[in-house]
Amino acid sequence: MSAPGPAEVTVHLASLNTRAVTELCIRSLREHAGMPFELVVGDCGSTDGSLEMLRRMESEGWLRLEVAPEGRRHPDWLDRWLAACTTRYLVFSDSDVEYRAPDWLVDMVTTARTREAALVCGRMQHPPATFVHPKTGAARRLAPRPTPWLLLLDVEQVRGRVDASFRYEDVPDPDAFGGKVAYDVAAAYFRELERAGLTWAEMPEAWQSHYRHYGGLTWLGARGDGVALRRRVKQLAKLTTVRRHLARARRRHWGEPSTSS
Repeated sequence: MSAPGPAEVTVHLASLNTRAVTELCIRSLREHAGMPFELVVGDCGSTDGSLEMLRRMESEGWLRLEVAPEGRRHPDWLDRWLAACTTRYLVFSDSDVEYRAPDWLVDMVTTARTREAALVCGRMQHPPATFVHPKTGAARRLAPRPTPWLLLLDVEQVRGRVDASFRYEDVPDPDAFGGKVAYDVAAAYFRELERAGLTWAEMPEAWQSHYRHYGGLTWLGARGDGVALRRRVKQLAKLTTVRRHLARARRRHWGEPSTSS
């Protein structure tokens, strides 16, 4: 099956104070996509140098930049991008994802086409039936959801059939733990996609090693305010890995407009 043309796929990622890992994400996703695509990056008002880097990349032809200087929440980016998308396929990626193997985008689009899937996710989350928030103590049952940090939608299938936001939603349910079901980012959208009778697919478990989601590096741009010491130590360890991998990607010129596939 032939790969879609360059006007058929748009990849979107939102960035906030994640300069090093955002650059690694952009370089690795461009280097390993295996097919043409458009790249749109949304910055939520970064103050760590991310915005300047992204503007330079835009001027050099890496991407198209959108800026929300007053800030914008992750699900709001997703809702806006879906509403405005003009290509057949739309991909959401977090800015702290590193792509580690060739043809990750080809594989996701091929899965969508062969399975006739309206949604393809890197992984499905099936959380436990009981959850207590570590800070607020709120008790909830968590709804299943496709991981929003790597998610593909077939816009032709979902547009006009799935009327839902990617925002967090609490739904009262007397039978649920804590009396409510929590729909985290993308969970309510997934619920409505299933209700519309559309097909979805999860990438195979072996394929899931083709990318790494670092998670939660945005606090570094704010000097770690309000973050527990134990978590800061873990995040600094992640950042050490990110910087090492970024140095390699720069040496090899990954993703540069003149070299990326």
